Amino acid sequence: MERRTKPILSPEITRDIFLQKDDKGSGELLDKISDQAGSKGTGKWTSQDALNLPLPVTVIDAAVALRNISSLKEERTQAAALYQTSTGKVSVDQEAFIKQVHDALMFSTIICYAQGLAMLQVASKELQMDISLPEAVRVWRAGCIIRSGLLPLFYTAYQQNPSLPNLLLDGEVARLLQQTEGNLRSVVTEAAKTGLPAAAFMSALSYFDAYRSERLPTNMVQAQRDYFGAHTYQRIDMPGTFHTEWQ
Repeated sequence: MERRTKPILSPEITRDIFLQKDDKGSGELLDKISDQAGSKGTGKWTSQDALNLPLPVTVIDAAVALRNISSLKEERTQAAALYQTSTGKVSVDQEAFIKQVHDALMFSTIICYAQGLAMLQVASKELQMDISLPEAVRVWRAGCIIRSGLLPLFYTAYQQNPSLPNLLLDGEVARLLQQTEGNLRSVVTEAAKTGLPAAAFMSALSYFDAYRSERLPTNMVQAQRDYFGAHTYQRIDMPGTFHTEWQ
């Protein structure tokens, strides 16, 4: 049966925060909250475990890193004065940009789920945990911090292929990413031009571009490793392991 879905995000928490008025003053409460983010360690542990597998969870890594940067408030204040930091205005029409941000969030959310579920898939094999990914996705419902309107799409993908190594290899997920890819690139471009940090969006896009590349420039990394530390490399035109006495 052909799947045709229109997944939605679950942004009600963020929506409510934007709309909340300050009960101790005027204006919006969000503008009065400190920008030094706290952490309970969940993201850090996820990144550490992913590195040990090893498997990339770059969107989570970026989020953890930005929280760490946010804690450097005094240094950031000094740097803002030193570099005379100012952010430009987005050049896109407001309504058009809202649509672009929506699609960018959709795209990046899918990438984040894809990375996390790929990590579970590998961890299940490495640690002999026998995790059922369809069931794992199914229980992330109302009341769960990672619930999403995208979960039925992911559930169906793993039902049809329980050994799917990455959601990006599912046809329906691929179609959704292709529909929203252009708007993510536009948002990342605007963020870079205006000086707005958008690490998770940028990381999601870089992961996507790398994952769908049949050949990456990491052949240079392999050559550098061999040059510096004789770590050897493989060739694409013949089998075996090689080392070169570099000039």
